Amino acid sequence: MKFHGLLFLLPLLLLGCAAEEHQDLRQWMNSEAKGMKGKVAPLPEITAFPVVSYETETLTSPFAPGKIVTLDVAADKTAPDRARPQQPLEIFPIEDLKVMGVVTVGTVPYALIQTPPPNKPKHVRVGEYMGRNFGKITAITKDGITVLESVKDANGAWVAQEKLLVVPKEGGR
Repeated sequence: MKFHGLLFLLPLLLLGCAAEEHQDLRQWMNSEAKGMKGKVAPLPEITAFPVVSYETETLTSPFAPGKIVTLDVAADKTAPDRARPQQPLEIFPIEDLKVMGVVTVGTVPYALIQTPPPNKPKHVRVGEYMGRNFGKITAITKDGITVLESVKDANGAWVAQEKLLVVPKEGGR
């Protein structure tokens, strides 16, 4: 029983000593803090930006990429005809169109093009357009179709790119 009482008194004795341990340090900090006063610099005055009116007729769109247009590009005769009516398969990216098969009626070859669901397949022939880059079908063979696309290069000039869409082999995709 005496041992338990000693264990109870020991923490109280240690706690009493700890309170006195750094008393000199606390007194010094209190005396030094009496003469200190904080000072915060005032915030700088906020100046308003001038209001600029934006007139869409005369200025370039702020979201348009800036390009240097040379006279050669401005007078480009290879630009696609934007005045012609758009054909049904021109609303899809060419990567989303798949050639499902080729049929020849008389001497005219037709290709069956699968569009993204829920759309139905469409048949096309040479001279028709498909894809978003003004792709004109230039050839249809038993292996697939050749499409000549018109795209702008880094300088803004129109260049032709040939794409080959192949008919999937039997059992393949």
